[in-house]
Amino acid sequence: MRLKLKTNNSRFFIPRAARSDEKLHLEDFYEIKIKCKGKTASFIIYLGGADERVRIPKGIAHQLGLKRSGEIVLMAASRIVRPQNPTSFLHGGCIDVLYFIPYMTYSGFPVICRERMKNKARLLECWYSSKGRPNELVVKRFVSTDFLRLCGYYQAEGAKLKLRSRQGRSFQFSNSRETIIRNVIARLREIGLTSDSISLHARYNPHKKSSMLGKIKRIASELKLFEGRVRTSPAPRIANLACNIVVTSSIFGETVMNAMDYFRRRFAKRIRRSETNLCYKFLQGLFDGDGSLFVFRSKSLHIRIMLYEGNGEYANDYSKILNNLGISNKITKDSSKNLYKLHVNGSWKTISKFLKGGIFSLRGERHAIFLDAVRQHERFSTLEPLRCFINSKEISTMEIKAKTGWKYGWVSSWLKRRRREGVVRFIRKKKINGIVTNVWSLGKRGKDELETILRVEEELKRFHPT
Repeated sequence: MRLKLKTNNSRFFIPRAARSDEKLHLEDFYEIKIKCKGKTASFIIYLGGADERVRIPKGIAHQLGLKRSGEIVLMAASRIVRPQNPTSFLHGGCIDVLYFIPYMTYSGFPVICRERMKNKARLLECWYSSKGRPNELVVKRFVSTDFLRLCGYYQAEGAKLKLRSRQGRSFQFSNSRETIIRNVIARLREIGLTSDSISLHARYNPHKKSSMLGKIKRIASELKLFEGRVRTSPAPRIANLACNIVVTSSIFGETVMNAMDYFRRRFAKRIRRSETNLCYKFLQGLFDGDGSLFVFRSKSLHIRIMLYEGNGEYANDYSKILNNLGISNKITKDSSKNLYKLHVNGSWKTISKFLKGGIFSLRGERHAIFLDAVRQHERFSTLEPLRCFINSKEISTMEIKAKTGWKYGWVSSWLKRRRREGVVRFIRKKKINGIVTNVWSLGKRGKDELETILRVEEELKRFHPT
C-alpha cells in the first residue's frame, strides 16, 4: 500500500475505495505506518463508525516534522486482533491480567490489546479510542498473586472511577501511612507500570512543613518517582501527611475495578480450598486499609477487630467472605455517619487464622500489637507444652512431665483434653524404667497450633530483640 494523502490539522481520511481494496473495516483498530519527508513512523488508530478521520498523535507529527497541513504517504495498515480471552484468572500460579481487561470502557469506547515479548516477559499493550485518539497502556500479562493485595487496597481506599475531562477515569488511591503508600506503588511496579505513568500528590500540615517535605522527598527518591510526577500542597486539616497515588489510564483503573469486584463477589459466594491463600491476600490489603485492631486487658484479655465500610453491599460481601473462612462476625450500622462496621470475634480461632493469613502483617506497629495479643491469650499459655514435640515426632507422658516440670496428674489431664480437641493422638503404650506410660504424637490441629506458637515468638523477636 502506498497512498499519498493530504493532512489537515494533523488529520487525514483514507478513501473508501482504498479501505475496500485493503479490507479496512470500520470499528476496528489498526497499526498505521506513514512516511513524511523521508521519515517513517507508526501508531495505533481506531477507525470509528461516526468519525472516519485518522488523527496523527502530536509526538508522531513532531517526530516527522509534519505541519498542521501537509502531505503524507500511507505505507501500511495492519489490523490488531485481541488475544483469545482466558477461561480462568489463574495461569500456572500467576494472575492473568488479560482476564480482567474490559472490551469497552465505562463510557462505551472500544478497547483492544495485543501481546508481545520483551526481556522474556509477556506484555499486554492496550488502547482505547476516544475521538479517534487511543491511549496506550503497557502491563505484564502474568503477575504474582500479590495482585490480589492491590485489589484489597483499592477496595479499602480506592477512589470512585469518576470521569474527568481529558483524563478519563483514573486509578486513584489515598492513604496517610508511608508503608501502605510504598506497598501500593511496589504492586503497581510489579504489574509493569513505569515511573512516568505514576503520579503522587502529597498534602501536608503547614505547621510541619519542613519535616513533611523532607519525608515526601525521601519517599519519591526511594520509589524512583520523577520530579515532575510529584506534587505537594499544604492542607491545615491534615494531621501530618496524606498521599494520593494516581495512574491516569481509564483502562488500568477499570481493569483493577473489574478484578476487585470479581474477587470480592467470588470469595463471598464460595472459597475453594486451593483459593484460601488468594483470599487472605485480598483481605491483607482490605484490613490494612480499612481495618482496626484494639487490644486491652482488664480482668481478662479483650481483642476487638473491626472493618469500616460506607457501602452496605460491600460490607455484606466482607461478612460472607469471613464466614466462608470460618471467622465469626457481625455487621452494625452507625446511622449518624452512614457507616457500616464489621465486628470480628477476637477468639483464638479467629486470631490464629488472621495470623496464618498474614492479616495486619504489612503494618509494623499494628502487627506487633497483634502478636502481643496472641501471646497474651489464655490459649497460648495452655498450648505451650506442645514445645515438647519440637524435636520429637512422638513423646511419652513421662517425658512431657520431665520437660514441663508439672505433676503427673496435671500432664495426664492436659493430654486428655488435647486428645479430645484433636491436638494430640495416642499411639501406643511403652515401658520406661519398668513403668508403663502412654506415647503421643501431634495431630493435624496440634501441628497448626505449634506452628502458631513458634511463628509468634519468631516474629516478636523483630520487635523485641532482647
